[in-house]
Amino acid sequence: MNRRISTIMTVAAIAVMGGALFGSSFTSPQIGGTALEVNADPLAKVASMGGLELVMPEAYASGPCSDLLDSGRPVVNFDVTGESVTLPSLSGDYSAMTFSGQIPGPTLRVTQGDVVHMTLTIPADEATQHGNDMHASQMSAVPYMGAVNIGETGEYCFIAEVPGVFKYHCSGVNVAAMDQHVLSGMYGITIVDPLDGYKRLMVDKTALQGGEVVKDKQFYDADALEFTLQYNQLYLTDGNYDMGKMMSHSTSQTVVNGQAFSYVPNEIHNLLMFGDTGKNIFVAQPWNSMDLKQHQSQLLFVPTDTHVRIFVENQGNEPVYWHMVGEIVDRVTQANRVQAQGTETWLLGGSQNMIVDMVFDEPGVYVAVNHDYAAIYSGAASVFVAGLPLDPINETATALGVVQGAVDAGSYAGVLGNPHDSVPPAGADSMSHPALNVHCMCTDDVANAAIENGALPLWEVIPAVLAAAG
Repeated sequence: MNRRISTIMTVAAIAVMGGALFGSSFTSPQIGGTALEVNADPLAKVASMGGLELVMPEAYASGPCSDLLDSGRPVVNFDVTGESVTLPSLSGDYSAMTFSGQIPGPTLRVTQGDVVHMTLTIPADEATQHGNDMHASQMSAVPYMGAVNIGETGEYCFIAEVPGVFKYHCSGVNVAAMDQHVLSGMYGITIVDPLDGYKRLMVDKTALQGGEVVKDKQFYDADALEFTLQYNQLYLTDGNYDMGKMMSHSTSQTVVNGQAFSYVPNEIHNLLMFGDTGKNIFVAQPWNSMDLKQHQSQLLFVPTDTHVRIFVENQGNEPVYWHMVGEIVDRVTQANRVQAQGTETWLLGGSQNMIVDMVFDEPGVYVAVNHDYAAIYSGAASVFVAGLPLDPINETATALGVVQGAVDAGSYAGVLGNPHDSVPPAGADSMSHPALNVHCMCTDDVANAAIENGALPLWEVIPAVLAAAG
């Protein structure tokens, strides 16, 4: 047998046992009609004094790329394309706008103080111009970029001075139709790691000593297993963006990383739990079929007693009341400032972000939600499975002789992997995921590139494993 196929089958064999995952529990001007009069005398006096010399902050004044690229600072290149594609949604295919064929766009990760050198290319067959608004910068896109003409490339450079999570998005055609471009998919995040690294995590605990309950704080190293979750809404009519729905806040779907219900079980779990691919385990499973390839839903796996860091961005119009069902958020950080510790829910407004640090104490199934019920029911439910809580999976894996990968990793990611679109590029304080699978709201070209980079195409692997298992 081909070594790659053999490795893939070994890595993915546990997938055939995923069906038990949920067996036990379970979004000239006028004022008042009078023309304004302008006294020209002050302007004349300024002119007679030689005019105004505009002094800009350093981050803005040093904006031209030629200056920053020769500054001696580390340079991170970030090259994206602005392209319209057709992608699936719960209500059918729709006209999406993307950065580089995927929603969200590629995640940019840099260290505080780095120079970002971004290029935005508009293909010759694209229907419209696109632009860039990079919230991690402290300079305007105009005059340095603005709307990039069809068939051309724009260039944009800045110093990433402030640590944290920051949105980037299309600025439309010099702001015109920006809402359509962003809400049709043209958004992503920049992670700016602190120059001195992330802080270690302290978790409140208690212990019993001599018959008395005492405080027993637990400390975890800054290294963490990392995920990204980006929330937004779709406003669609007949597969096209509907500004009227947006203006009335009439959400068609709530999406996480570009897809409603993107991180829930699939038909393989149904088959192995109930012997019926059509009998769902979870309350909502719209992306069941392996025929959906990279668009099939997947699950998020973490070990217990491990520092987990989640980069969360609200890309949309509606508030996100972020909550993890079954757990407490151990720490919320914005920029490099701790905002809360030991909280149940944290509110994010539009274009607002946070870094969530958590430790899952007990093996089990947990759900990250926007605790707006309309948002939950329209797509904002993401399932985490912590540890190795599912005895039927463990027993079958043992019988097949492939359980060791999960035991070594402390989670089913050790044999199945985590969805590649939920995992950011690695930073200095990142733990490595044991494996990744191909999952994204993206084109086939993007999915194939992920496969080339080592992510597992489970729509090929799982049928092979099922056949091998008899």
